[in-house]
This record gives sequence, C-alpha cells and structure tokens, in this order.
Amino acid sequence: MENQIQDASNLNPTALGLLLVLVCLTLALPRRHAFSPVLIMVGLVPMGQQIVIFGLHFHLFRILLLSGILRVIIRGEAAQLKSTGMDVLFTVWIVVTIVFGTLSKPSTELFVNRLGDAYNAFGCYFFVRCVIVTFEDAVASVRILAFISLPVAALMLVEKVTSHNLLSVLGGVPEITAIRDGHLRCQGAFRHPIMAGIFGATQFPLYFALWQYSPRNRLLAFIAMIASFIIVVSASSSGALMGAATGIVGLVLWKWRKSMRLIRWGALVAILCLAIVMKAPVWYLLAKLSNVMGGGGWHRAWLIDQALAHFDEWWLFGTTYTAHWGPGGLVIATDPNMMDITNHYIMEGVKGGALKLGLFIAIIVNCFRRIGRRLRIEAPNSPEEFFIWAIGVSFFSHCLSFISANYFDQVIVIWYWLQAIICNIGSASPKPIGNAPYPSTTRTRTWRYSLPRSVSVPPSSFTR
Repeated sequence: MENQIQDASNLNPTALGLLLVLVCLTLALPRRHAFSPVLIMVGLVPMGQQIVIFGLHFHLFRILLLSGILRVIIRGEAAQLKSTGMDVLFTVWIVVTIVFGTLSKPSTELFVNRLGDAYNAFGCYFFVRCVIVTFEDAVASVRILAFISLPVAALMLVEKVTSHNLLSVLGGVPEITAIRDGHLRCQGAFRHPIMAGIFGATQFPLYFALWQYSPRNRLLAFIAMIASFIIVVSASSSGALMGAATGIVGLVLWKWRKSMRLIRWGALVAILCLAIVMKAPVWYLLAKLSNVMGGGGWHRAWLIDQALAHFDEWWLFGTTYTAHWGPGGLVIATDPNMMDITNHYIMEGVKGGALKLGLFIAIIVNCFRRIGRRLRIEAPNSPEEFFIWAIGVSFFSHCLSFISANYFDQVIVIWYWLQAIICNIGSASPKPIGNAPYPSTTRTRTWRYSLPRSVSVPPSSFTR
C-alpha cells in the first residue's frame, strides 16, 4: 500500500495553484531572478507534492526546472554560455551517474532512479549557469534566498512551539514533530530535520556577506542571519550546528586569508599527527565531537570503516545492497537492502563507484580553485572580495556537512545552485575602470580598480 501511494500523483489545489504561479514567474521574471521561483519551491513546498507520469516522478521543483529550461531555449539565454572545464567535469559526472549507477544492478527501476538524479543536477546547474551570470546576479539571488529564509524560520519556529508542522497539509512531511533526547526536531518543508538544519546553516555566511556588501539590504540580511540560526536551533541537529560553526570560523579566517596556505598545511599536519597518536582511525574524531554536541558521530565514523572494508563491493559500479554493512536496525525503512548511509561522499561511491566519487571530488576542487582565482584578481579588502570569500565559506560548509548527511531531498538544489554561481563568477573578470580593457582571468595579482557597482560586465568577459 505504501508503494502504491508513493507511485501515485499527489497534488492538492493549493500546491497546484502555487505551481502555476511559480511557472509563470519563471517564464516572465527578468533573467537574474528567473531561478528565484525554484528557490521558493525548495524552501516552502515539501517533496510530497508530485505528478507521476509513466512511473516518472516529477516533484514540483522538477516541473519548475523544466519550465526554466524551456525559458532558456525560447529566450536564447544559453547563446552566451561559454564552456568551461567545470562544465566538462559536471557533464562527465552526470553521464557516469546514469551509466555506472545503472550497471551496478541493471534494471528499468534503477535506470529511472539514476535518470532522476541526473535530471535534478543538469536542470539546476545549467539553468543557473544561463540566468545567474554576473556577480551582481549572484548577489541578487542571495538576496532572494534571504527573503525565503524568513518564512522558513517562522514556520519552523511555530513548529517548535506547537510540535505541529503546518506544511504537513501539503504532504511529504509528518504533522507531529519528531522528538529525540527530549528535543523537538523540526523540519519544515524538508524531508528530515538534518536537511532543514543544513539549509539554514550553510546560508549564514552568504547573509553576513550581503550585510557587508549592500547597506540598503542590511536590515534584510540581519533578519536573515537570525532566521538562519532559528532554523538550525529548531532542527536540533548536531550536523547543522557543526555546519553553522564552520561558517562562523570561515568568516573569522577572512583576516588571515593571506595565510591560508599555511593554515591548510597546518591542518593537514595536525590530522596526520592525530592519526599517529590515536588508537582508532582519525575519523573517529566525529565520535568525540558527538560526545560534546550530541548526534550520531560514532555511527558516521563507523560508516567510513564499513565503506573501506567493503570497497571491493562498490568501487567499480557502486552497489544496491549495503544492508550487511551494519547490524540489524540500521537499514532504511523504504529499502531493506540499504543501510542508512549518512555520508554524501560514501553515497556517491555507492551510487556509481569510485569514478563517480572521484569526479565529485574533482568538481569540488575545481570550485575552490575558481574561488581562489577570482579572489586573486579582486581589489583588496573590497566588499566584492569578501562576498566571494563568503561564497567559498558556504561551499566549504556544504562539503563538511556531507560527512554527516546525505543530501536526499530538495536541499540538493542549493548545492547545484552554488556550484553554478561559483563557475560563473570564477570565469568572469571584475569590473574595470572607465574604458580600460577587460582583464583576463589569468593568475595575476596586479589588477586594481575602484568603480561603482552599476557598471556591468559584458557577456564576452565570461571566458574559459
């Protein structure tokens, strides 16, 4: 009966009306705001609302992505898109997701599942690549996300007080809030409190950067920062708390950004030293942290052990059976063949083998390189430089959150959105002075400028 319900369309009149409005907005809004309806859908509408056609599940944000792709085609907004190394990596990763992920146990059901993952990734990433093009576009998109965080926080605060999720009327989330260790674990529109907490935690650096960058948006940014913490606290998730702490530490490190190479090497040496002196593998530090912050740190450390011990089972094409990795009770309710893999990196390997995991890590490395390259050509101590730094901090917060959570709901859209923004701003040149020629994006440290933000960057500056 449960499978029959999951395989049936579920769309109530409220959700249908909201969907129609957001589709119209996606088609009609100015280019830089075209992705905003998708962000609204991510924050406020559970994935329980869907349309099933021939066994294919079209959650509402997937329908919005389709309307966005149609918009890009109709308006020719992809014409100025220049291929980058990041695009190549991302495309190959998508192909491996479909092909290798299906070969682990060839079946129509598995192929459709992998195709759905690929559709989410392709639709989000390339839609954002086509419409959030310039640095100012990225700032505008963060501003929209700040607005969205306000009702998300308000709904979760109500849920915290009443222990009832108001969004349960839309399906996909329970009406009664779950409790762990005496704490309500609110989830809003997300499928799990951890996902809701990560949504709030990873946005805080962006809102702080918006507060620094745009004086006219300081009130909004300040309230959004408070909303971010409300979301994290309401979720009662140690993973989200760790993500929020990572964001704060990353922002503090801004003062020592010129010494990041030394800091990175110092961190690596510290980890190696801990690995030498610890009796258990170094990743069991997660268990130590959970003793302080709470949560399942031991399980997450143990999960890494199991992934390494069963490497021969998943390294080639991944695997569809991991129930034997752990003792009984750790399998997920929706699939008795799979244990609860609360690690996105391990899940990448499980869904497509070592090649898929390697490409995923290569994409992350490429994004950090693009952020570093753009930082090197920005004016020192400028608001633009700090905003780009904050984007990098938010990105790193996601990367750290992957250790404690597998992104299995709509929060994955935020991850693709951020990658596409990094690709665009990492490929673009900063705004020049007057009629000076546009600088290349080669690794130069001599470019200096001082311009009002109204000067735009022509599309031709987005080169590889």
